[in-house]
Amino acid sequence: MFDLTKNTNENIQIFFTKESIHIEETLKKALNVECLIKFTKVQNANTIEAKDFLGKFKIDINGLELNLYLSMDAKIGSILSDLMLMGPGEAKETLEPDDFDSLKELFSQSFGAFVTAIRESGYKANFNGFSEFEPTDDTFFKSEFEIIISNITESSIFQYVSVNEFEKLLSSLSVEVASAERKNTNAPIFEIEDEPQRNSAIETPKDNLNLLMDIDLNARVRIGSKQMLLKDIVKLAEGTIIDLDKSVDEPMEILVNGKTIAKGIVVVVGGNFGIKITHVGTKEDRIKSLGG
Repeated sequence: MFDLTKNTNENIQIFFTKESIHIEETLKKALNVECLIKFTKVQNANTIEAKDFLGKFKIDINGLELNLYLSMDAKIGSILSDLMLMGPGEAKETLEPDDFDSLKELFSQSFGAFVTAIRESGYKANFNGFSEFEPTDDTFFKSEFEIIISNITESSIFQYVSVNEFEKLLSSLSVEVASAERKNTNAPIFEIEDEPQRNSAIETPKDNLNLLMDIDLNARVRIGSKQMLLKDIVKLAEGTIIDLDKSVDEPMEILVNGKTIAKGIVVVVGGNFGIKITHVGTKEDRIKSLGG
């Protein structure tokens, strides 16, 4: 999510690029449309341009708050809102209260999914919700996200992040990494005796593993689960909705032999459901988990 060997400008490019992936995935799922979200450029700005929709979405990473300011005009905002409300994607000149509520919900889902990805990258991250605000003068990174929705529109939305907040976050993460490296350096070193050399004719674990590579294993995706009373199961009928124990912004679990080996998000591929991997353990961890 961050590359602390690179400078601030390179890291903000990485940040916005990865964020665009989760905006696109959220819009595809929430609006049930084919769309493309492309992070096109970033530049410095001394103020936030207040368009028809303006919101502040708050996240924190390792205890530091980062405010993500979102701005868009009524045309793209009303199209997204109409699609969110199961409409055809009609554009309007002005946004109504229902449109504001739909946009808040849509992008709360998007930033929530982005925070989940940050957390899975090894950071402590939380999504702290939406709030309204009055634009103030500051130095911001201003990004443009191009939105292409098939047969409906091509437009852009804009996002701002305080340069000071982002630099403070990178500095804090760098300090944490340096502190961890110092602890590792000061750790006591124990000498380990060399193992006696094995006969080269004996099969190695790698040789044994290669023999297993063609074994078929059943993989399945777990959306969620719920414990139910027998009396509730008896009452089930067509149209009954069962709430699962997983929120919409949490990734699905991919299981093999009853063990979780990866996580991902649901996508549609050629008319079939698929799952796009967002997190996977090392090869060694996956093999160990399958062993029981």
